[in-house]
Amino acid sequence: MDAQCPYQLYLARLSPNSRRSIQAQLEGIADVMGWPLVDLPTKLARVDYAQALSIQNSLLREGFAPRSINRAMMAIRGVVKAAVITNQVDQQHYLNLQSVPKVKHGQHAGTPLTVHQVRKLFRLLAQNRTPLGLRNYAIFAVMLGCGLRRSEVADLNIGHYDKEKRTLFVAQGKGNKSRTVYLPDWVQVTIEDWIEVRTDKPGYLFCTVKRGGHAHTANPINGELVYSLVKRYFKDLGLPTVTPHDLRRTYITRLLDQGADLNTVRQMAGHSDISTTVIYDKRDDKTMRNAADELNYGDAGLPL
Repeated sequence: MDAQCPYQLYLARLSPNSRRSIQAQLEGIADVMGWPLVDLPTKLARVDYAQALSIQNSLLREGFAPRSINRAMMAIRGVVKAAVITNQVDQQHYLNLQSVPKVKHGQHAGTPLTVHQVRKLFRLLAQNRTPLGLRNYAIFAVMLGCGLRRSEVADLNIGHYDKEKRTLFVAQGKGNKSRTVYLPDWVQVTIEDWIEVRTDKPGYLFCTVKRGGHAHTANPINGELVYSLVKRYFKDLGLPTVTPHDLRRTYITRLLDQGADLNTVRQMAGHSDISTTVIYDKRDDKTMRNAADELNYGDAGLPL
């Protein structure tokens, strides 16, 4: 494929995990639209306003979720933008796509865990003190204590862990953005317990564990394994619908519940736009009631 292919240029700027996900989504568009897969790069680079609306409506008819559709349209705009930059289509072509309206959606359907549910989870995890059990405990601690996405957990290298600064460096997270996350004390304890059996040998922080409890530091886990761990443990707790992203929602909501300001939480979660963080805010009416009860201006405004 041509090195100047807008499709490949766009995919190349994404993180590895995002690249796989977006590519699969764009190939799904080819299937819905009846395009031969070999023609997909050319067709995407030349999508105009009318075609974009047609694609959007076709995805809606096929039952795709609004967020998935909006993400697909964003990817199409990215391919067309690459075509503009390489002088393969006119700039107006891209500007017209900016006018395609987003599909409206409500809040995330997922629900954050309660403090009681989190405690039950860690009590269950603590029952297994084998190397595999210690690894799994640390994985859940990082997800609930640092808000990492499952792909970010899988990509962590031991070199990304700074014991002295109590941080993890997330390299090429969503949107190919990197960030540093700060570890609560209790999360660091779980990581140290795991490293004691893993050893500090170079390689992936959360690696595969073979028979006999041997950690194979060159073999990474993957997002699918993290997903299966979440489904397995929460099924045992009677919560079969919990997903890895619900743990991220729990992290964000708990920070807000404990008084962290919205912009700080945005940075900790790795969101570019604060409006994304707001979507994850799952605090209930009780929080607003408490905030209203605590609002005062000293003696001003009290009945005389």
